[in-house]
Amino acid sequence: MSVFQVSKAYKIVAADAARGELSHAYLFVCPDARNLRGWLLELAVLIAGGDGRVSDLIRREMYADCRVMPAPGGKLTVADVRDLVDDCCIRPIEGDKKIYVLDNAQDMNAAAQNKLLKVLEEPPANVYFLLGATNEYPVLPTVRSRTKKLELSSFSDGEIEKYIREKYPARDDAEKIAAVSGGIVGRAEDLAEGGSLAAKGEELALLAMNLTVASAVSASKKYADKSEADAFLSVLRLVYRDILMLKLGRGGNLLSGGEERVLRKAAGRYTAAALVNAQEKIAETERNLKFNANLSVSLETLLIAILEGR
Repeated sequence: MSVFQVSKAYKIVAADAARGELSHAYLFVCPDARNLRGWLLELAVLIAGGDGRVSDLIRREMYADCRVMPAPGGKLTVADVRDLVDDCCIRPIEGDKKIYVLDNAQDMNAAAQNKLLKVLEEPPANVYFLLGATNEYPVLPTVRSRTKKLELSSFSDGEIEKYIREKYPARDDAEKIAAVSGGIVGRAEDLAEGGSLAAKGEELALLAMNLTVASAVSASKKYADKSEADAFLSVLRLVYRDILMLKLGRGGNLLSGGEERVLRKAAGRYTAAALVNAQEKIAETERNLKFNANLSVSLETLLIAILEGR
């Protein structure tokens, strides 16, 4: 059983299919951009309900009755949706259902969403829509109201750790990766494929110890890529957690991978209140980034706020 198959979202669609009560449209909201498309395809497999051949073709995006849009990295346009609406009226070729998988629905502009709304309001028989979004708020309320929402915010640390141990058996730090991942499988995969987690912890422990305006600006530029920023914030949170634990004399279970000597030195440069505030500021920044805030500016603002609160 895959990690996704234990999720509530997967189980809801599986149960709907088993009862013969599939919704004509689902909105799958999941912050894991790396795995969103693949998990939408797993939901399409449930809806199709075919044999192993059909399931394999859907996962490879080659099944005639399942269209996956847009191409990876693309954005759905009004023209794409117009083509989809026209295609809905054509009978299925192989099975008894037609499925449309719309990846990254949060990137569709209002015109494209309004065009889609018309077919969501009056869907043809045996036509099903799977919309995937890393953030539901850019999706128009009128579109959201015509779908059954499925949410997958995160997995437990135990589920992530088990998954990493199975997929990356050479890694001996699955527990730490799980702790840093924030419950996001794609983030854990990025960390597992990105070299030593301890090295990242050591780097950010040094940043925390020697934080200045110049180093804050430099770090905000270095980690301005979305995948880098996620890992940066996850490890930074653990670094400041470890510093706080040492400040309070509870250093028995350090998680960040930072060198204890450096973390202890950093603890001498912050008050306990400042370290608690740092955790809150990191969480606030993560929330802001869900609303597509500017990465570089958000990271610089965060680090300057931590510096000023010291």
